[in-house]
Amino acid sequence: MSRCPDHPRELVAGASGLACPACRGALMTHEQLVDAAGPVEELLEVERRPDAIPFKRPRECPDCAAPMTPLRIARLEAWLERCPGCERLWVEVSDLRSLKMVAAAQARQAAWATLDEGERRELAAGVAEAVAPPRSELLEALTPGELVKAALGVPILTGLQGAQRSVLTWASLALLALAFVGGLAAPGALGFDALGYRPDRDGPLQAVLATFAHDGWLHLGGNLLFAWLFGDAVERRAPHAVVPAALFGMGAAALLIDGALGAGRETLGGASGGVFALMGLCAVLQRRGRWLVPLAFLFVSAFFRLSGARAAVALRVPLPVAMAAFVVVDVARAAGDGTGVAWVAHGVGFALGVLAGLALERRQAG
Repeated sequence: MSRCPDHPRELVAGASGLACPACRGALMTHEQLVDAAGPVEELLEVERRPDAIPFKRPRECPDCAAPMTPLRIARLEAWLERCPGCERLWVEVSDLRSLKMVAAAQARQAAWATLDEGERRELAAGVAEAVAPPRSELLEALTPGELVKAALGVPILTGLQGAQRSVLTWASLALLALAFVGGLAAPGALGFDALGYRPDRDGPLQAVLATFAHDGWLHLGGNLLFAWLFGDAVERRAPHAVVPAALFGMGAAALLIDGALGAGRETLGGASGGVFALMGLCAVLQRRGRWLVPLAFLFVSAFFRLSGARAAVALRVPLPVAMAAFVVVDVARAAGDGTGVAWVAHGVGFALGVLAGLALERRQAG
């Protein structure tokens, strides 16, 4: 019985070999890989750098359980894994896409080398005309979700692994929204004061209820937005239940620790500790991803064609680096502005998320 090296799922037959129903990674023969991506022999080389990412999270062959050898794709930070025993390859969806892209680029370079100068000028003129689409097609440069995030100044996560649907992320967001609306209708039962956690008199159960307590639309909106962003990224690769466990369970733990360190003088509430826990999980489980920070022209370029605008105005930062910097800045700002933001809960939530992500990785690897 073949199982996914990243999820406790049995592989099922697919178009290109055995595939994981959760992350869509596939166990392929060399012939199947060539059929899917074209000639790849010159594009793959054995990874020999001891500090490379695959050696930090080694995989075993889903078929024969032998340690697999990472193969680097050209000079990219992307890898396939090959079993030295059965010689089959484990290929993630994003890495297969990278391999196809490099193979296509190599084919174009080979074709370009066969053209004379006149043919090259003619081809270049045709390409220049082809890449100037009418304005009506420019909205396809970004997906609708990315357009919304860019318009709001929200970072966009790219290069994410996994393909599970964000079922419990959306369910959790709906619960938070319903609790807030209920608090507006019945503040005595569901309002901030009713659900909030008071460290000097309340127990752990009240801390769980306090994750549903928000003292305004801005407080709720910020938490919903970032819970959507990072919850989706986590649920792609982790069991569905991890998202509500982080948002409400780790969020409550963060409030408890914040209250213990705060001398019990405040009423605490909100899901921000859980949101930061999702960020910590995401930093571990999606460490190959990138945080795309959209600048002003990224949104504008969706409507007006600016040559190379998307690449020129978007800063791509590795997720672990970006999130660590974000948390440090957030905690430092909140700790110094005296506005009552539960900055301890933010930092504690992130730390709990990182620890949970590492534990989940070890469990999935085992």
